[in-house]
Amino acid sequence: MVNLQTQSKKEVGILAEYISEELSVFIVAENKLDDHPANGGLRLLNYETDMECIQDGFRLANLMKSKHNIYSTGFSGGKVVARSKDISSVKDKLISITSQLLENLQGKMITGCDLNTNINDMEKLSKLTPHVLAAINSKVDASTATGMGVIGAFEAFQKCFQQDLPNGVLVHGCGSVGRVVASELIKRKIKTFVVDIDIERTKLPGVISLGNNENWYRKNFDVIFPCSISGLINTNISQFLLQTKAIISAANGPFSNNIIPKKLTDSNVIIIPDPLVNAGAVIADSIEKYAPDEWIRTSPEKVYNFVQDEVRKKCFTYLSLVQSGLSSNEILNLMQNESQQIIGKLFFS
Repeated sequence: MVNLQTQSKKEVGILAEYISEELSVFIVAENKLDDHPANGGLRLLNYETDMECIQDGFRLANLMKSKHNIYSTGFSGGKVVARSKDISSVKDKLISITSQLLENLQGKMITGCDLNTNINDMEKLSKLTPHVLAAINSKVDASTATGMGVIGAFEAFQKCFQQDLPNGVLVHGCGSVGRVVASELIKRKIKTFVVDIDIERTKLPGVISLGNNENWYRKNFDVIFPCSISGLINTNISQFLLQTKAIISAANGPFSNNIIPKKLTDSNVIIIPDPLVNAGAVIADSIEKYAPDEWIRTSPEKVYNFVQDEVRKKCFTYLSLVQSGLSSNEILNLMQNESQQIIGKLFFS
């Protein structure tokens, strides 16, 4: 059902919802009445309660809001979050319900892949509603775009700080994004360690596999790339990372609370905020929506190069302002309020 009370406001809220014992779906997003639809992926998890699902939706929608504003994608912030105890059995129902909710919102929300949803799900969803952006029927891969953005952020760090990396780097999580990051680091002759709950994923050419070592944080790494779950770095883990040179996260919200990044920053750990780092997929979405002719004509490599360049430039600006003495929040506020042309319209194949 559509939430008419939230629809009358402009801040992040629940725009539409479906609740049942088997499956609950919530569209949490900004409600902008202009031509900036909300954009965020469809996430399906075994949340304990609907309230936990909703809280995660608000957290993620606000992260998306920051990301879209920073990169001027032409979208506002949003997320579709779904709760089920049996993830594998509800996919068809999830797609059907989500399509109905999106249709009822009449274009105010556009979605794509996220945790436990994939391009096949998006292809099915796109047959029921046009409000899907996931590089469907395109050779562009959204996860690769995200991964190349992470590499752009790493290049910005290298350019700003020009530090040796004798202890190597760690990629935590070798899924669709992490494996791209790890492979690109190997191409650059960076000593690259990897860890994943699925040991088979860590078997990548050139990397040093730690398997599924849960005590990975007890080893010393110069740079850590969280590419797995939100909240990975908790209070206990963070005390082992004080000698780390940088944390560059592909995962949304890599810290379990807001105190942790402050303490790490106070210990001279460079943290590039995740909305700056993992924007590859939304930049690709912006091209697909706002430069459709270019999108059709271009090659995946040109999209990935564009993403890498844009993220590198944005992260270099951020790190330069950090060196000038501004706080992270001050810089992000400046970036979000900067007047810019929609990034997708800047792409030329």
